[in-house]
Amino acid sequence: VSLWREIVARRIATLHDSAADKRMGLAQAIRRFVHPGMKINPVTMQARPQAAMYELCRQFAGTSPGFEFISSALSGSYLQLAHLGLLRKAVVSFAGEGYPTPGPSPVTRWALERGDFEIENWTMLTISQRLLAGAMGVPFLTTRSITGSSLARERQTTGDYAELPDPFNPGCVQGVIRAYSPDIAFVHVWAADRAGNALCFPPFQENIYGALAARQGVVLTAHKLVSTDFIRQHAHLARIPGEIVLSVSEVPYGSHPYGNYSAGIPELRAYANDYAFMKEHREAQSARERYDGWIREWILDVEHHDAYLTRLGPERVRAIHRAAEPDSWREDLERHAATLDPERAAGGVEEMIVQAAREVAKRIAANGYRAVLAGAGQASLMCWLAAHRLRGEGIEFALLAETGMYGFDPRPADPFLTSYRNLPTCTMLTDVFEALGLHGCGGTNACMGTIGAGEIDKHGNVNSTRTAAGEFLVGSGGANDIVTSAAETVVVAAQRAQTFVEKVSYVTSPGTKIRCVVSTMGRFEKLDGDELVLTGYFAASGLDRSQAIAEIRRRCGWDLKIADELQELPPANAEELTLLRMFDPERFFLGKPADK
Repeated sequence: VSLWREIVARRIATLHDSAADKRMGLAQAIRRFVHPGMKINPVTMQARPQAAMYELCRQFAGTSPGFEFISSALSGSYLQLAHLGLLRKAVVSFAGEGYPTPGPSPVTRWALERGDFEIENWTMLTISQRLLAGAMGVPFLTTRSITGSSLARERQTTGDYAELPDPFNPGCVQGVIRAYSPDIAFVHVWAADRAGNALCFPPFQENIYGALAARQGVVLTAHKLVSTDFIRQHAHLARIPGEIVLSVSEVPYGSHPYGNYSAGIPELRAYANDYAFMKEHREAQSARERYDGWIREWILDVEHHDAYLTRLGPERVRAIHRAAEPDSWREDLERHAATLDPERAAGGVEEMIVQAAREVAKRIAANGYRAVLAGAGQASLMCWLAAHRLRGEGIEFALLAETGMYGFDPRPADPFLTSYRNLPTCTMLTDVFEALGLHGCGGTNACMGTIGAGEIDKHGNVNSTRTAAGEFLVGSGGANDIVTSAAETVVVAAQRAQTFVEKVSYVTSPGTKIRCVVSTMGRFEKLDGDELVLTGYFAASGLDRSQAIAEIRRRCGWDLKIADELQELPPANAEELTLLRMFDPERFFLGKPADK
């Protein structure tokens, strides 16, 4: 036999498994690789490294390790890190609770009140951009976000944001943000081989840029350990190369209470967010002592992850697998059938969402927008209604969510922004960088935005970051990225004097491209200037023109201008209301039902 044939048979004919073996228990990995003072990045994709964060809590509780935390959000089951005093700083776009509705968390407030913890405010896109710059090894990246906001002024003070002369457009400036490189990253994946080559399913949300930027490397947890051959068979889903991995730990359901989506691989059966668990966690935040008890029950008094799964029990596990199945919404609709009654009058929030949906549909048809980037909750529901309205007229547009969902067809019974039932309906699954940075504000922008507002002024500036008294709210999330990037944005907000203010105390999202606001009583638009003018009031209010104007003015914090051609807006019809109630049967975003 010739030498070359012998070499082929011995060395080349059979593909080899990766030789490196980085397998170790999760507790051992945390002890070995994580040290006080580190900059840590739990990489938040649609799966989170939750088991690793719980183990971090177990090992460092009762100490003051002074970690600096960077991720798109400090929310949900990451909040325990702040409550236990493990963080000195959180570099985030959002800090609070996301389920069932986005809002402030007392855990964040308690941590800030201690005085040894701070929040550095960014946006979803700029967090990803900073980590991407770190991964690329460049000192900064350009951005279209935060310019003209209070965020920009804060970050200029810390030296992490600057506005430089544009070398290609004399007289113009360009915003730039400083690169960020964590010391260590934590990633949870569906499957990995013993060397750390790993498969992740989209949407990728903040993506793996932090993992690639991490100076020391990645502590990896995997739902399942597999052969390198299995990785090769699904290489299009590989996101983590073994060369950046420090350790590999097999941790089934390591994302719980968050889910893990998969498609087309029978060995990896998807599971959804555990909404019941997430609700219990939020309810536990009603008092410090109760939250301390929750942390003891689910983290500190649980020896390891296997014990955690035992405490969860098989019924919960079966339920989250069933919830990830695309048709599971049918059962929920049947269970909430009584709440879908179209004979019940529309409440103020329902009327607002329907009127906003009509406005979105009108502007898409008039301006030829091809896509809509929707914020959470009511801002999503109005777009979902608009999609159905325009579909009946033969007009299609792509629905986008900031986490990387593109072209989805929303399923009923779950209005949560990252509903796992919507993932199989997407025409593309991507990440924050592409959703907000390319499809939302690309060079051929034909995208509209929609957001909600906790506070808005007559120029359309929106605040979701800090009250006039300095109390932290939740931060930008993706709102600033949407508003600064989309061709125009429609806002929904409750008609209250504390919401409609003369001047917002903090500009989270500048109002330059906010052209329309729909409240629970009327429609406001910018006509010939940069000030919002009342152009329509709801006929459903039962008030005549003069009464409606008087009541809206009473609930508005500035001297409101009224359009010469003020419209009376027809009330929501039965089909609009029924469809809306089908999307949110538990009324997380619709509020209490109106009396019959």
